[in-house]
This record gives sequence, structure tokens and C-alpha cells, in this order.
Amino acid sequence: MASNVVIPKTVFNEEIISSMSEKSVAAHPWHDLEIGPGAPSVFNCVIEIGKGSKVKYELDKKSGLIKVDRILYSSVVYPHNYGFIPRTLCEDNDPIDVLVLMQEPVIPGCFLRARAIGLMPMIDQVKVAYI
Repeated sequence: MASNVVIPKTVFNEEIISSMSEKSVAAHPWHDLEIGPGAPSVFNCVIEIGKGSKVKYELDKKSGLIKVDRILYSSVVYPHNYGFIPRTLCEDNDPIDVLVLMQEPVIPGCFLRARAIGLMPMIDQVKVAYI
């Protein structure tokens, strides 16, 4: 084994640094993420709850962060990845919910492209929402 390992210097991308404003603000997943050019059949969605999770997360509308809403203490888990479609607004004043059917869980806060295969109405505290 060679003990003369050379670690390259970190080179900053000047374009990225110069594009940063004086006040760094994280992108808001509801307002700043595009719905995508293929919408409505293929669209971006943000995952709030990963498949198999017992933790219910939700978007904090003010900060744009994903917060813990509650823990499911029964044997129930989320059967698929659950999230929302950015730049949408439903009758319950939340973005349109999305259930992403796939084999692997996705980390909350990540976004991915999804294809619509149907629409499912859901009653959420007396208000109609759509998944």
C-alpha cells in the first residue's frame, strides 16, 4: 500500500458561488419546484412519507421543511411512498397528494418523476382531497 496518498484541493465552482445571494434561502419544495414539462401525465412529486414508514411526516408550509406530524403506534405502516405535486392547490388548501407505487422506500424530502395512473378521492377531516 502506498502511503503517499495525494488529496486533491477542492475547487469551487465560481458560477455556483457567484449565483448565491447574500441571504441563502433553501428552495421551497411546494412553490419553487417546477411541476415538470410532461405534466399532467408525467410530473415531479415530493415524497413526504417513505414506503413502510410508521412516522407521518408533512410539509411545513411556512418553512418548506418536512416535519414529523405523529408516530403510528399500531401495526399500520404506509404501504407506498406518499407525497405531493408541487405548485398545485386542492380544495383542502394543501397541494395535491400523490401515492407513488414502487418497490423501494424514498427518503422524505426527495423529489422524483412520476406517471399518473389514476385519481383517488379521499375524505380528509370532512374535506375532499385527491390522491
